[in-house]
Amino acid sequence: MPPRSPFSLTRRSFAAGAAALLAAPAVRAQTPRRVAVMTFGSTWEKVLKPQAAGFLKESGIEIVPVIENSSMEGLARLQASRAAPGVDVWFTGQAVALRAASDKELFLPLPVDRMPNLAQLMPGSVTRDFVAFWYFPTGIVYRPDLVPGGKITSWQELFQPAFHNEIALPAPSVYPGRTIIIAAVLNGGSIDNVKPGIDFLGRMRDQVAMFHSSDTTARRALARGEIWAMLGSPSAVKELADQGIPVAMVCPKPTPLIFEGMMLVKNGNGDAAAEFVNRALAPDWQQQMTDVYNLAPVNPKATAPEALRKLLPTPENALVIDEAKVNEHLGEWTEAFNAAIAK
Repeated sequence: MPPRSPFSLTRRSFAAGAAALLAAPAVRAQTPRRVAVMTFGSTWEKVLKPQAAGFLKESGIEIVPVIENSSMEGLARLQASRAAPGVDVWFTGQAVALRAASDKELFLPLPVDRMPNLAQLMPGSVTRDFVAFWYFPTGIVYRPDLVPGGKITSWQELFQPAFHNEIALPAPSVYPGRTIIIAAVLNGGSIDNVKPGIDFLGRMRDQVAMFHSSDTTARRALARGEIWAMLGSPSAVKELADQGIPVAMVCPKPTPLIFEGMMLVKNGNGDAAAEFVNRALAPDWQQQMTDVYNLAPVNPKATAPEALRKLLPTPENALVIDEAKVNEHLGEWTEAFNAAIAK
């Protein structure tokens, strides 16, 4: 018998190789689809990451997080990479969503026929291009163990000498325009006349420890005791309380309400994006969100915890803001704000 070539195949090895080739398409078919979700770091860690494994199992879609510091920063990144954004779903505030929606080359309208959970949501939480995931008040989150007397009752207290260098306020890009609008109302202005607020913030710049561009940064400073109080949301209360840190929140007049949620990015993956958003609006995901994140659900079939309900402002203290006006003027407000605090 002639010697066997090292490249020859036995019937057994040929059959094994053929079986492997036939099996290859099946392996490829099992590769999960992906949905890239641009969101805030704490939202990913607290809300979406715990749902990721279950969502993958039930839908075959893997959630890939893309972290942003603020809605405005996220929008700038998407616009800069519009040819290939690499993001399918974008978390943003309603005011920034109104601005972004005019960019028809970057964002998709919500496919209502593929999102049955939209029909369950509270009035005002859905537009053609945006759907809220939660809503919340922006009040004063503080450390009762650090502030004089252990309690804060008004915005005005933050600007007294006792609080010098002990407070954090968001820049206009975070909670869009809320710092400016609150200051304007407190000083005789309004959303239509923010100059009194901007002038006041300019005079108070040395009173403020930080005008921050990341809510996470302010929360960490509050947790470490580097500041005593911040403009923030009930989710900050929950985060500190879960660490065993003394924390309280008050919603004095005026306390603006904010809707934050999702938009679909034109990234060639609209079906997976729509499936993710619809799932996020279901009662069980909404319940998990409000339980762990302490923000109010937009699906009425989910119930906010009692502790959160106690933090919500009274009707007379709540301030409902015209987001279209914020969207229209936020750029000029930001320029004026930056000039005022730089003086």
